Amino acid sequence: MRQNLRAATAVLGILGLAAAPGVQAEEGMWTFDNFPTERMQSELGWAPDQAWLDRVMAGTARLPGCSASNVSANGLVLTNHHCVISCVTALSTDASNFITYGFGARNHAEERQCPNMSMQVLQGISDVTERINVATAGAAAEGFARARDAEVARIEAECTQGAQRCEVVALYQGGRYALHRFKRFDDVRLVFAPEHGMAAFGGDTDNFNFPRYALDFSLLRLYENGRPAATPNHLNMDFSPLEEGEIVLIAGNPGGTSRARTSAELVFERDFNLPWQLASLAEIRTRVAAYAAQGQNQARIAASTLQTIGNAHTVLSGRRQALANAEAFARITAGEQDLQQRVRRNRAAQREVGDAWGEITRAQTSYRAMFYQYQYLEARAGERSLLFAWARDIVRGAAERTKPDAERMRRFTDARLANVVQGINANRPVTPEFEEIHLAFWLSQLRAQLAANDPVVRRVLGDETPEALAQRLSRSRLADPAYRRQLWEGGAAAVAASDDPMIIFVRAWDADARAVRERYVTQVEGPVARAQERIARARFRAFGLEHYPDATFSPRVSYGRVEGWMEPDGRVTPAFTRVSGLYERATGQAPFALSQRWLDARARMDANTIYNVSTSNDVIGGNSGSPLLNRDGRVVGVVFDGNVHSLGGEYFYDGALNRSVTVSSSAIRMALGDVYGMRALLSELGGE
Repeated sequence: MRQNLRAATAVLGILGLAAAPGVQAEEGMWTFDNFPTERMQSELGWAPDQAWLDRVMAGTARLPGCSASNVSANGLVLTNHHCVISCVTALSTDASNFITYGFGARNHAEERQCPNMSMQVLQGISDVTERINVATAGAAAEGFARARDAEVARIEAECTQGAQRCEVVALYQGGRYALHRFKRFDDVRLVFAPEHGMAAFGGDTDNFNFPRYALDFSLLRLYENGRPAATPNHLNMDFSPLEEGEIVLIAGNPGGTSRARTSAELVFERDFNLPWQLASLAEIRTRVAAYAAQGQNQARIAASTLQTIGNAHTVLSGRRQALANAEAFARITAGEQDLQQRVRRNRAAQREVGDAWGEITRAQTSYRAMFYQYQYLEARAGERSLLFAWARDIVRGAAERTKPDAERMRRFTDARLANVVQGINANRPVTPEFEEIHLAFWLSQLRAQLAANDPVVRRVLGDETPEALAQRLSRSRLADPAYRRQLWEGGAAAVAASDDPMIIFVRAWDADARAVRERYVTQVEGPVARAQERIARARFRAFGLEHYPDATFSPRVSYGRVEGWMEPDGRVTPAFTRVSGLYERATGQAPFALSQRWLDARARMDANTIYNVSTSNDVIGGNSGSPLLNRDGRVVGVVFDGNVHSLGGEYFYDGALNRSVTVSSSAIRMALGDVYGMRALLSELGGE
């Protein structure tokens, strides 16, 4: 209850400024090519120049769902433990349980390749807005997304070659399009990961409530041609203690925000999408937790999934609370009305924008009518099942690769196909009983929401119950990477001839899933994208580039200071936690249990060492693993969390309350040196 009240108070505190045309001090997730240097200089008395930004851009990286930084000339990469927990889980066995006991490679030969993990390092950004605008000019609403995606595929194909991967990113809701050029590394190896209990110390009890005592960091290494990659553009670490009020920046890949979305879209989120997601997460968490309780091996297998589900539930609950406050939501609406009034006062803007807001509202009505079909047959079909994901990629890949590149689904265009192939080839362990849990949950929900007598449901389930079908599908031969490669390389003929139960299953109703996807693209995605683009142009007329674009899991920079916060009731949360507090908080019982290494190392430690730290930087999910940087561009920590007030960061930022949370470089040096004895690794980081 306390968390609910605090989140609601945070919403009320910020939204009084929501209608203002400008942004708050320290607010914003800015692109590297549009950083607000003058504004930061005015606010904080210092700002980085373009050379600083270019150097940092070259030293940061992106991995699935997270951020990272290159921290040595030999491919060493710093990120979060929770960003690599799927790798740690995949590499663990009953005999070598790296989840429980951690992992540390003493030399390159001991470093272990993470299955299905790639990393991308940004090389450059260019504007391709005009090309997209020309390609979509005159396109009807229902064809807008298709015309846009076809041109995106052409641009990405022209750019992608060798290890260079290219991605077109929509910014400002389509007001601008940027081409990002990445260098891709497909050989990523685990170097160091602490015990899961130390990385997630405090668990849900401490999560989001204060800077915490979590050792949520890990180290990876990039390899090329079987050897550690040369990364001369790396960032150096600084292990000096941070100071209160110190200027810091965060460079990473924030996953997604909704600060420029229309009120109609947010109403749909508040009343329909978020409640459904929360109910689904609560039920699947119960099922996975029951499996984990069966034994140590089951707990190891389920650890990554349980952490992901639990964190997602907490985050989405905070978002739902933020949108559910009536007074706060009225202020969001006021900001939208302010822009609408500006449009009405300008005849040119009126002609260009037209009924854009009305078009988005009508698209949400269409979406509501197809929501469950789209989610259960397409967007979230087979969620968390490796076997289903492989089968769908194989079946669809066989069909899509025969088409011209510009006509394919985006996932299967030439520029993006390497991701699919890497997944097909990945040697990931599959536990049939764990697969069965996720398949049975999805199939039972599909039957409940679409009705058992729905013709599509009957094609999906046949004459079987969800449980019986899930059990049969979980024994698919797709667990064998050699068999997957055989089907992938054999194309349509191999897929048609396969008698594997999961391939037969996906083949039987993929046409139904494609049909609902097409309805979504033509009735929802296309009309919304076309309308948002026109609204974005109106916003540019009113405010120019003084506004930052919504986060899109593309590289961004935010700035702020090292500082705690004061709750609305007057309670003060300091910026730092220290090693002494970790031992005081330990009870010996999860989630407050210290590993034996940490118990043994206590006498060697400086109790005053800064452990976790809060800063006022504007971040969101996807920033996990981002480097915290000082004015010299040196890494002084790795971002892993936010406070409870940051949960509303999907929709707004409050400089007085929103905080990011980081594992300090001081804690990293202490852990590697005093606890784990990883002296060679610490030396590579410049810590000895």
